[in-house]
Amino acid sequence: MTDLPAPRRRGRPRDADLEGRVFDAVLEVYAETSWRGFTLDAVGRRARVGRAALYRRWDTKDDLLVHALEARSPLPEPIDTGALRSDLIELARQLLRGYRTPSGLVSLRVALDSRVNPELLARLTATLNRSRVLAARTIVHRAVDRGELDSGTSVTLLLEMVTGAVLSHALFGLSEPAPGDDDAYAVLIVDVVLRSLEIPARSPGPSIGTGL
Repeated sequence: MTDLPAPRRRGRPRDADLEGRVFDAVLEVYAETSWRGFTLDAVGRRARVGRAALYRRWDTKDDLLVHALEARSPLPEPIDTGALRSDLIELARQLLRGYRTPSGLVSLRVALDSRVNPELLARLTATLNRSRVLAARTIVHRAVDRGELDSGTSVTLLLEMVTGAVLSHALFGLSEPAPGDDDAYAVLIVDVVLRSLEIPARSPGPSIGTGL
C-alpha cells in the first residue's frame, strides 16, 4: 500500500502588502496625532489590519515607529566623493530631499516630541540620529585624514552649521523649490560654511551665481 502525502492544510493567505500598508499608516497617523495620539489600534484602523496581526510583528508602538521610520528613511546613502566640499554638498542635498518626504517630516516631529517625552522616545531619537550623525561625522574625519581639515577642527560646529542651515531652509521656505533650487542652496551653504571656517574650497563642485 502506497502512503499518500497528507493534504496541505489551508491557512489564511499571507498578506504580502501588510508591512507596506502599516508603515504608510504609521507616517499618516503620527503626522496627524503626534506621540500622544499614536497607537497600534489607530495604525491598524488606518492600514485595515487587525490588532493581532500587528502585535505578532511589533510588541509596542515605539517598536513599530522605529521600524517604519527605518524602512522609510531617506538617509543615509553612502557619501564618499573623495573631497570634503563635494561630500558636504551631497549631504546637504540628501537632507533637503529627506526633509521634504513624509518620513522626514515625521522624523522631525519625533525629535520635537522627545523634548517632552524623553523616556518614551529615547530609543526612537537614538535610532533616527545614529545613521545621520555617523554618516556626517565620517565625512569630516575623512577630511582630517586627507589633510583638508586641521585636526583641531570642531566636527560638531562644522556639521551644525551645515545641517542647521539646511533644516531651517526646509522648514521655513515660503514656497515649493523649483527644479535645481535645492542643489543650488546646498552648494551655497557649504561654501559659506567653509569660508567662515577659513577652509579653502579646493574640491570640485557645481558653481552657482550670487542671486539666491
